[in-house]
Amino acid sequence: MTLTRLLVGLTAVAGSVLLAAPAYAATGQVDGNITVSGSSCSWTNATTSDVAPNILTIDHTTVHPSCSGSITASLTNNPTVTFDDTAGTVTAPEVDVNGTVFGITCSYKVSNVSYSRQGTGRAYTGGPFTATLSGGGGLCPATENVDSASLTFH
Repeated sequence: MTLTRLLVGLTAVAGSVLLAAPAYAATGQVDGNITVSGSSCSWTNATTSDVAPNILTIDHTTVHPSCSGSITASLTNNPTVTFDDTAGTVTAPEVDVNGTVFGITCSYKVSNVSYSRQGTGRAYTGGPFTATLSGGGGLCPATENVDSASLTFH
């Protein structure tokens, strides 16, 4: 299911731990893209709880992906993102997504997601990732493969 794969991709983009932003923290933004079996979903200007390189969460209510094909996808948790500037990586312990295609909704979880920095800015790419089914009907595949995902923090 292409929708399911896109959802899995979205899932690969973030982590699941919910953190409240401290009163002194500045909010930032993140753009993202995922590709699953040739289909993709992307979004811009989702809100983060802080700015890179501080540990932050991505507010799932501000991620509004535009997807190719007949699928819709949504991030269903607020992934926690941790930066390691020495290693040039960003990690998220868990990302949860829902994907719907032809009226069938499947929920997936990706664990221990890692992205590598591209250049010297705050653009990161990762993949492939494997998403595991966490909810949905018998028509949902047990796993989906996310070809690639990217995050750009600003």
